[in-house]
Amino acid sequence: MTPVQVAPGIWAAGTRYVNYYVVDGGTTDGEGGLTLVDAGLPGYARRLGATLSALGRTPADVRAVLLTHGHVDHVGMSQPLADAGATVYLHDADLALAGDPRRNTTDRALWRYLPYPATLAFVAHCVRERAVQHRGMPAVTPLRDGDVLDVPGRPRVIHAPGHTAGSCVLELAEHGVVFVGDLLCTVNPVLGRPDVPQLQTRGSNADSDRAMASLDRLADVEAKTVLPGHGRAWTDGIEAAVDSARRVGCR
Repeated sequence: MTPVQVAPGIWAAGTRYVNYYVVDGGTTDGEGGLTLVDAGLPGYARRLGATLSALGRTPADVRAVLLTHGHVDHVGMSQPLADAGATVYLHDADLALAGDPRRNTTDRALWRYLPYPATLAFVAHCVRERAVQHRGMPAVTPLRDGDVLDVPGRPRVIHAPGHTAGSCVLELAEHGVVFVGDLLCTVNPVLGRPDVPQLQTRGSNADSDRAMASLDRLADVEAKTVLPGHGRAWTDGIEAAVDSARRVGCR
């Protein structure tokens, strides 16, 4: 997918199935560097150079990689980005999961969702993009609740567990943007339900009740643009997104 600008200085990249985001440091000479929010599937590394080239940049310009959580479709390019010089950030509670997808646990078995065509398509995409081959992670710097990171974009970290134990939301207050990882999605990759903010399914969440409770942690976020790991940007504000997720519930 060609990068699409979703806010000033912020681009969505990845595929129709999985988003990652590029945040420009904001200097005209390029010295501010880039932050990547999430790192897609391992196979996306084959196209990373072309993706950044479309923005006039290279992988060496990436200063930081902020992983909203440890699932393989969000950490896949971590090693090549670290090899190119980026610092990788992840909450401590997801370290083991990030290194080995076999450690993933969910409220409900994924096979129960196999009647949904979207589930089969998403799983097939993950297999094509080398998800089953992923093992190990580079050294990471921990994300801690309340920290404002000294990286391009200066995001504030909000620990919002439930999808995984270490799931985090990242607010870029100066941009009016919040990255919600997989706490919320606007297209559910398992059900295929589109264009409305919702929680992930019980077949994707480690603890769906905890994910629902974590919506309260977004009460002081004022962002108008909500950027999920799956689906299009939501531009009607975080409060409306949270209200939608509570109405829809979790299947």
